[in-house]
Amino acid sequence: MTPKNKLFIGILAFMLIVNLLVIFNLNYFYIRAILAFIFLITIPGLLIMLCLKIRNINFWEYLVYTVGLSITFIMFAGLAVNWILPFLNITDKPLSLYPILICFDTILLILWLIAHKRNEDNTHILIFPFEEYKLKGKKTFKFIPKFPSLSWIDRIFIIIPFFFPFMAVIGAFLLNNHGTNIVTMIMLGGIATYVFMIVLFRDKLNKNVFPWALWMISISILLASSLRGWSINAMDTNLEYSIFKVAESNGLWTTQGIPSTFNYMLSTAILPSIMNIFCKINAYYIYKLFFILIFSIIGIIIYQISIKYINSILSFLAVFFFISQPTFVNYWSIPARQQIAFIFFGLMFFVLFSKEINPKTRNLLFVIFGFSMIVSHYSTSYIALAIFLFAYICIFFYKRYENYKIRKEKIKPSKKQEFYLTGVLVLLLLVFGFLWYSQVTPTANGLIDFAHKSISNMGNMFSEDVQSEGNSIIDNLHIAKNINYNQLLKTYLNETHVSNNSEISNGVDPLSLKEVVIKNSPGIPINKNISYAILFRGLITILSKLFFIFGALIFIFKNFREKILFFSIFFIFLMLNILPFLSIDYDLVRTYQQFLIIASFFFIIGIFAIFSKVFKKASLYFLVVFLLLYFFLMPLFAFQIFGGSDLSIDLNYKGNDYSRYYLHQSEISSARWILSERQNYHIYLASSAKSRLFTVSNPKEINNIIIPNILLPIRIKNSYVYTTYSNKVWNIVYQVYQANPLSFNFPSNFFNENKNLIYNNGGSEIFK
Repeated sequence: MTPKNKLFIGILAFMLIVNLLVIFNLNYFYIRAILAFIFLITIPGLLIMLCLKIRNINFWEYLVYTVGLSITFIMFAGLAVNWILPFLNITDKPLSLYPILICFDTILLILWLIAHKRNEDNTHILIFPFEEYKLKGKKTFKFIPKFPSLSWIDRIFIIIPFFFPFMAVIGAFLLNNHGTNIVTMIMLGGIATYVFMIVLFRDKLNKNVFPWALWMISISILLASSLRGWSINAMDTNLEYSIFKVAESNGLWTTQGIPSTFNYMLSTAILPSIMNIFCKINAYYIYKLFFILIFSIIGIIIYQISIKYINSILSFLAVFFFISQPTFVNYWSIPARQQIAFIFFGLMFFVLFSKEINPKTRNLLFVIFGFSMIVSHYSTSYIALAIFLFAYICIFFYKRYENYKIRKEKIKPSKKQEFYLTGVLVLLLLVFGFLWYSQVTPTANGLIDFAHKSISNMGNMFSEDVQSEGNSIIDNLHIAKNINYNQLLKTYLNETHVSNNSEISNGVDPLSLKEVVIKNSPGIPINKNISYAILFRGLITILSKLFFIFGALIFIFKNFREKILFFSIFFIFLMLNILPFLSIDYDLVRTYQQFLIIASFFFIIGIFAIFSKVFKKASLYFLVVFLLLYFFLMPLFAFQIFGGSDLSIDLNYKGNDYSRYYLHQSEISSARWILSERQNYHIYLASSAKSRLFTVSNPKEINNIIIPNILLPIRIKNSYVYTTYSNKVWNIVYQVYQANPLSFNFPSNFFNENKNLIYNNGGSEIFK
């Protein structure tokens, strides 16, 4: 049997095994969940790659394309099943086991037949790496799976990071049971040491060690955060989970079900629903584990992009800079739908510059990944579309200028610059984006409102009343921001008092600053050591942004005509940081993370250019030391060692993040109780507490009854007050006000005097 036939028979055998496991629900030792997940994220993409006859690329490139195409298949094939079966009156629950299983098997078998037919001229296994050879006078390809020759030092550097994910799992388990954080601390210290050792032995390592190490480190850091808690500890992800559960219980996804932009993304409803149909695991772990494993390949994508412009060790450090960002370390900072969109965003840029793939296939993959990004997350897509549109406009005018130079015989026609980004590709993305965001779903309403506000306030772009504190790059240039939390609290209380006057009054006087005071506010240091840590972290953050900008300028203007797309990236990045209302309507921290997917090497170029002048031959070691300082201060070791409230949830069961994001079982129980017992009255709570109710309910049913202001109901008859673990046990309220985190004491005595306590489970209370 030829290697090719072994591959295709192996795919059929794998499909049969997964079908048997799913149909008979055989999940001993989670065998169904594990094999079904591997099947879903590899086989569909592999068959598509074989159909497209994509061959002459390296293993890591093949891997990320395969995973990306598999996710695309799940979302769009799932969407087709979701729409077509009810239309044909076959079933009104298309997102259930047998409709999905039968339809997916049918489509995959068709792809299998096409792939087999397309590759019948090859007698060898169609996998990477490849060798070109002659067979009976015809040029063909011999694909032999051969492993790279590894020295003893390569084996050591491959084995060591394999232990990091296990340490992350064990460390999270211990912390979830209120145990020690020593395992997670050792893991983080081990990662830092390992990164330094890779730099030290860089010239002796096989090139495959770098992407492997980055993959393992990414998985470890993400798991250390995502596995904290027995439930989902993220505000956005709680709503995503709720939307997925509605689609799963209905066996159908519809844009009419829940009036939320979250519901209009296939990555929110279709993708997790189908994954759960096949894997049949605790639904929490679709987000806490499976999405994390998928998102972890982002480091490989960034490495593959960076290595086109800088060497392997600098590319390795560029990715390490990306995964050291707070939005990566704290997994809830990037919700699941945006994680999927980030993967497609990176794949679009990666494939666009891939010279190993023929142009037609390259353009097809670009469009496929672009469409997948659009249906995964709206703001990620808006930014990407802006980049590509602006880039094409620049290319259009540059080509006109180039033609003018040719007519004047100042340059030869053979010197014309080749651009892979064409008007047809940009037009296809814009048309599909328009159809999805305005015709299929009403997502574009937010973009239209943002554009209107920005244009009408263009003259006030640097005014504080149109930008939130601490969110733009300009504001980040202040090392220590001076927010007057007492004044902010006073304004909040006055606004609450005005709102209460318009409601039905019980004759209760409003709370004052004597009764509600700032308590453990985020960003306020506890002692001198903490203030120094905050200042040092602010300085490191500023320097990293300046290095990023400096590196971008060096890279772009060194050969401008070849870097028009990257100039567009840099230009849009700057515009997004100064446009009015952007820092309120969009999270610029996540936006910065998106730009780093394709431009992390800007930072490396900038810092290396400076360090090489100052430190000469030792510049690489000073670079890695700077990166390790950044890694420690964002904010893992620094605040763990010095103490204070700004502690990472990955390492503690105390601190602001733990209090705001950690979901306790007592909160879930009280949320279920109030939603089952509630009469026709509103529920008032702190803005950080909404996620607790979303976890156990349909957002459509409760969205209009939740008021995210816990102090409003003190003068409203029969209103409910829902309190969290931090309100009850720690006597703290976390409220987002004017885009700033505001924390103050929970006025329990006041509520006990003016409201009735109707529920108390020790970790959460409900007043009426």
